[in-house]
Amino acid sequence: MNYIISPLQAPTDQATLKPKMDVAHFFGELGFRELFLSRYVNYNDENWRSEILGMISTVGEGDVVFFQIPTYAEPVVEEAVVELVHNQKAKIVAFVHDVEYLRFPQWYDKAYNLQFLGSFDGLIVGTNIIKEKLAEDGITIPMVPSGPWGYVQPIQYRRPTFSTNIHYAGNLVDWKGGFLKNVPEGLHLKVYGSADGNLDLPYPLSPAVDHLGTFHQEELGLALNNGYGLIWDADTDDHFADYSKICMSHKFSLYLSLGLPIITLAQSAIGKYVNENGLGIVVDSLDNLPNIINGITEDDYNHLVDKVADVSELIRTGRHNQLAALHALLAVKHTLPF
Repeated sequence: MNYIISPLQAPTDQATLKPKMDVAHFFGELGFRELFLSRYVNYNDENWRSEILGMISTVGEGDVVFFQIPTYAEPVVEEAVVELVHNQKAKIVAFVHDVEYLRFPQWYDKAYNLQFLGSFDGLIVGTNIIKEKLAEDGITIPMVPSGPWGYVQPIQYRRPTFSTNIHYAGNLVDWKGGFLKNVPEGLHLKVYGSADGNLDLPYPLSPAVDHLGTFHQEELGLALNNGYGLIWDADTDDHFADYSKICMSHKFSLYLSLGLPIITLAQSAIGKYVNENGLGIVVDSLDNLPNIINGITEDDYNHLVDKVADVSELIRTGRHNQLAALHALLAVKHTLPF
């Protein structure tokens, strides 16, 4: 039997939880049994290890458990899950949503993170670049890139219409959305989101930006029906976040699930994927974008939409994540030469 551990929280469409909910959904379609772990399992409970044992009580020798991390539980809880699954003589694979010491090196201890990741039997990571960086830092267990996130999209696919509108959805904190201060004239950005829940953003907006506030998932899906989806994490000095250059962004899958061509940084992992698969436009700077956007004809745009439509169905059915799961299963069972 194969298992997937998910957070025990109320359903939400927020980016902190939705990717884990969607992974569990698509793994469930492969026959995985879902288990639930509260990040607060050890709060005011001296018997919390027994609760974890109860969660994995049906796990036995030869089974494989996939553990979605980070959980943002206390490290001792995450360590206990790995230990107790191994005590059941089962294998455990981490589905790594973010590598925290690469994402926030100022806050997370590199040595501890590497030790913890190395305690698993295998890892699923977002991109080949992250896999290579982990290998350079000493991780030797099997690692499988997940590729783009699967995305459970309640809005039926509708072919996007030709437009120069550029949509940007996400957390608008200054280190991610600060670039919105400097968007050049000649573009029209429609922006959705808040800065950690605050609609009063910590920076002024360019006249080229229209901030539309926060939307629920279904509302956002209906709004993103034309033009392009932008993936761009940069501060007010236009410094593109280093981690965003190597990770697999969840908003990438949001846009693809809705059929939108992508605009992103050429020197990023997603930029390479977009360029190789003809899924949109890659640029070195947003300053280069007005001339490019205004030079695209409706026929050019429809060609991009055709290319994205093929991938959109794969995103909506979670095929990339499912394939990664199957590869990881075979790898930890030593049946593929990873």
